[in-house]
This record gives sequence, C-alpha cells and structure tokens, in this order.
Amino acid sequence: MNFSIIVEARLASTRLPNKILYKINKFSFLEYLIKRLKLTKSVKEIIIATTNNEKNDEIINIAKRSKIKWFKGSEKNVLERVIKTGKHFKCKNIVRITSDCPIIDPEIIDLAIESYKNNSCDYLSNTIIRSYPDGMDVEVFSLKALIKSSKFAKTTRDKEWTTWSIKKNPNKFKIINLVAPNNKKWPDLGLTLDQYEDYLFLKKIILSFKERFDFNCISIINLLKKNKSWLKINKNVKRNL
Repeated sequence: MNFSIIVEARLASTRLPNKILYKINKFSFLEYLIKRLKLTKSVKEIIIATTNNEKNDEIINIAKRSKIKWFKGSEKNVLERVIKTGKHFKCKNIVRITSDCPIIDPEIIDLAIESYKNNSCDYLSNTIIRSYPDGMDVEVFSLKALIKSSKFAKTTRDKEWTTWSIKKNPNKFKIINLVAPNNKKWPDLGLTLDQYEDYLFLKKIILSFKERFDFNCISIINLLKKNKSWLKINKNVKRNL
C-alpha cells in the first residue's frame, strides 16, 4: 500500500495569522514540521495542500525549497482541496496532518499507518478518542473514502473540516480509533500552534532539544514532567474541538 502525507497549510489563521512562518531559530514552524515528517519510515511523498490566495505563496516557496510537492485549491472548502490534491498526485491512501502540529511524532504516524494496514478500514485516527497530547494528531484514510464522504458534505463545517463527513457517518465507513499507550497518554496537553502562548511554549520545547528533528512524544512528555512550570505558558489557551 502506498501512502502520501498531505499537510493542510494556509496563513489566514484568525487567532495567530502567519503562525506557521514564525521562526524557532533557524527554521519556520512549517519548515520544522516538514523536516520531522521526512523522518517517517512508511511515507515517501509529502504534499502541501495550500490555497489559491496569493498570500500563501511563501508556503509554496517553502515547499519548493524543501523539495516536496504542493497543490493550490479552495481556501474555504478544505475537503475539496484535499480531494483535488489527492487526485492530482494519484494518491491511494492519505495521511492527513495539519500545519499547526509542528512537533507531531513521526513514530506515531508510522504506527497509525501500520494499524490502518492491519485493520482494513476506511479511516483511522487518534483524534476521535483523545488520548495522545493535542498536537500529535494523525488521520489515515483512502482517497476513495474521502471522495465518498464528500457526497454527505452539505454544511460549511462539513466542507471546512476535511474528515468531518467520515466521522459523523460511522455506519457508512469502517472507523478505527488509535488509542495511546499509557506512557503517551496526556490528552489535556496542548502541543498545537494556535496562539502566541503556544509559539512561546513550542519554541521552548524545540530549543531544549537544540532544534533537533528526531525527538519523540515520550521525550516531550518526560521533558515536561521535569519542567512542570512550562505548562503555565499556554495553559489558558482554548482549543477548537
């Protein structure tokens, strides 16, 4: 089975505009995410799915510099954008990653892909049953299933939230939940880049690993258990469900 990572990325965030271009030290958060994704063992193709808005041209420049593929589509209809991206590059199975998860663990991505293969399902994720830290989000599904789900996408939410039409129709899709082992369970831990406090928090974590790309979820958890005061930095950030 072939798998393609599709990263949804745009700069028009309402809470923290241009957040994925914020710098850590040497790299922007988007560049850092791409470098981490390249450590996955199960995926050879990484694609940035951005929008037709020319404000996102810097995202395309980063994709080109990083030597990965890119595609431009609808700004509002993200479901359509990902489907068109998948069709354009003839993707069979998609690993969906959002650009606000810059320290996603490549090992969790590989585990999700392996679980997807072993369970012969339409959709697998660790986002329905929240057990991993928020920011370790991964979804795996076939392009065929995503196209089928678009038939049920009637509302704005259905179109803006790529896999919502799969998740709300469990009778039409075989769905598998990936649940964290005990040493990775921390569902209340926020590792997503949503607001400025998250930028400060994530930057602190990344710099503590000297901007390496190969640290994993357990390393992050152990680091934060030793430095509990860091958790105050973004503790008041409210997350989207």
